[in-house]
Amino acid sequence: MAALLLYLIGARAAGKTAVFDALIQTPEGPHFATRGGHRLGTVKVPDPRLAALRDIFQPKKYIPAEVTFVDVALPAHAEGSGFGPLNAFLGEADAFALVVQSFGETDGAGKPLDSVAQLESVLLDLAMADLEKVERRVEKIEQDVKRGLKQGLPELAVLQKCKAAIDSGRALRDLELPAEEQKLVSSFSFLSQKRVLVIANTGDADPTGEQCAALRTACQEKGLDLLAFCAPLEAEIAALAPGDQAGFLQDYGLREPARTRLIQAAYQTLNLISFFTVGEDEVRAWTLRRGDNAETAAGKIHTDLARGFIRAETVDAPTLIEKKTHAACREAGKLRLEGKGYIVQDGDVIEIRAST
Repeated sequence: MAALLLYLIGARAAGKTAVFDALIQTPEGPHFATRGGHRLGTVKVPDPRLAALRDIFQPKKYIPAEVTFVDVALPAHAEGSGFGPLNAFLGEADAFALVVQSFGETDGAGKPLDSVAQLESVLLDLAMADLEKVERRVEKIEQDVKRGLKQGLPELAVLQKCKAAIDSGRALRDLELPAEEQKLVSSFSFLSQKRVLVIANTGDADPTGEQCAALRTACQEKGLDLLAFCAPLEAEIAALAPGDQAGFLQDYGLREPARTRLIQAAYQTLNLISFFTVGEDEVRAWTLRRGDNAETAAGKIHTDLARGFIRAETVDAPTLIEKKTHAACREAGKLRLEGKGYIVQDGDVIEIRAST
């Protein structure tokens, strides 16, 4: 897949722009592009296994996987109208990072801060945007049925399931649909069907989120992962050279930069893994859905490889890093020949053999 698209959303003044600035900060300064009022910043996915393979093979090209963070700008005139005006744009996201203000006494509207209510309000906005879309489509199909056009009845049945779920307060990501039913509504790109990571934008006094107990409990009840993120601190860490970051993180009780933890959480939430291809020309990471097979992995590299698939020479990255060469892995009996149905594992190093 292309770069993973992680859209930052949240209530006004929750601090998502400060979080975005910290996520795209580097020792050389911030790097981002714009799309309308939105800002997009692409970062490399840190993976020590890939870095070790690069050191072994010394390739001409080194290509880590990428994540693009998007700072979503809600138009000023859309105040109070939720995400409806941005429905199509938000539908492009792979997942949402929902930023919740978790510092200070008052929120952006000057009211007493209630982080849980802020979380629930944004989740409701996502659901209401979906409900508007569902009701509009249901009305259209029902009109067609009255005119004798009944081909939309299967879709109508699925949409009514979706409406019932939203009306009962359930997010569509919690509604289990058979594959054939999901296919009927996939083009809608429902917002509440997308995976959500919650970012608690904490203050300097609470970089690890220990004071976010109520918000953490609310997230657990909804099946959402929570990541504590002190934007000013994380921006300062990201601006440091990699060798200087470890001590700084340790001083604040952090094991890794929040950007790394957010990417790891996104991969886990979206059920993604990485596999690698290596050689003198290129060492590269590829992103794949957990459970996908070798034929699908071949298609990620090039469609011709999937079409002419013969076998996949496979070894796990730690073994190749230890043995240094494929030949040594073969001699040790660690290099495997897998068929197209082989389920690719996280960290597999794969070389596809295909007919031309």
